[in-house]
Amino acid sequence: MSEHHHINEERISIAGLIRNFQAWAKAMFSVWAKIILGAIVIGGLFFTYQLVRKINYKAETTFTLEDESGGGLGQLSSLASLAGVNVGSSLGGESSLFQLDNITELYMSYTMMKETLLTKSESEMGVERLITWYGRENKLDKKWAKAGVNFEMPKDNMIVRHDSVLKEVVKDIRKRNLVVSKPSRKLTILSVAYTSNDELFSKKFNETLVQHVNEFYKAVKTKKTSENLRVLAYQADSVKKVLDQSLSDLAQFDERNPYLNSLKSMAYVPRQKIMIDVQASSAVYEEIVKNLEIAKISNRNNTPLIQGIDKPVLPLEDDHMKWYKALVIGLVLGGLLMVSYFTLMRIYTSVMSQED
Repeated sequence: MSEHHHINEERISIAGLIRNFQAWAKAMFSVWAKIILGAIVIGGLFFTYQLVRKINYKAETTFTLEDESGGGLGQLSSLASLAGVNVGSSLGGESSLFQLDNITELYMSYTMMKETLLTKSESEMGVERLITWYGRENKLDKKWAKAGVNFEMPKDNMIVRHDSVLKEVVKDIRKRNLVVSKPSRKLTILSVAYTSNDELFSKKFNETLVQHVNEFYKAVKTKKTSENLRVLAYQADSVKKVLDQSLSDLAQFDERNPYLNSLKSMAYVPRQKIMIDVQASSAVYEEIVKNLEIAKISNRNNTPLIQGIDKPVLPLEDDHMKWYKALVIGLVLGGLLMVSYFTLMRIYTSVMSQED
């Protein structure tokens, strides 16, 4: 009995839904002219907006980062490989991802963006700093001029007002223009995208920022080994000069004394002193050169490999919508909005009539 009652309830509910849908469809059909007119109006507004609005251009650079400086990782991998365990790939991947997080923060840092904005570049107005270009494109140049802010002066002459403007610009770029992301958490690929209404500026800013950040990152990663390499190279040059001078002194001594008396031991003392200098300088130079080559290898291994994948190429990707696509989307959107409006009005009228 209860099962039969449940089946009847289901039939009644389905029948009710069908009746409600038929009533709704009839109500919508009764105002079809208004729906079409509203769809045309809304579609026309959407179409006009797509035609007159500013187009956004996206300049994107993608690259992969491989950090070969593993410290003890190489030795650990070698020892593990003897036991038949491969830890290099997994640990190396995590290390690269960690380094990728570091360089991501660099891209969003104030220092890197300030350095980028103060870089001079070729624009339609000539050679100027990127921040001057940014201000003109965003209609901020007149406001800055009234405040006495000019970024075309030497950096050393810039004062607190310039830093205040730079901070506001960097904050605005972080919020509206710049996106630094990793397409996949498992891959060591980084994407740096800058979007603005100026196609050429987007390209210039993206390229300049990528160049500054990657060069700074490489310099920081290799600072210690590079300094060690510089010191060893300087020492090698110094010892080489001493060795060359000692060899020259030995040659001059032999020229001045071609026939030394072997019975006079004191006559050989000056030559022996020079020979000691030559031998000592040769030994020191040989050791420094050996350490220099080791330092070069260490510096090379410490240098992160930043391999570019894609770079911004004109014409850039934009969000411009084709006219036919804008027209279709506008009409569909307008129709949905009008149907939703009349549906809500019908529900509102029904509720109000029930309350009365």
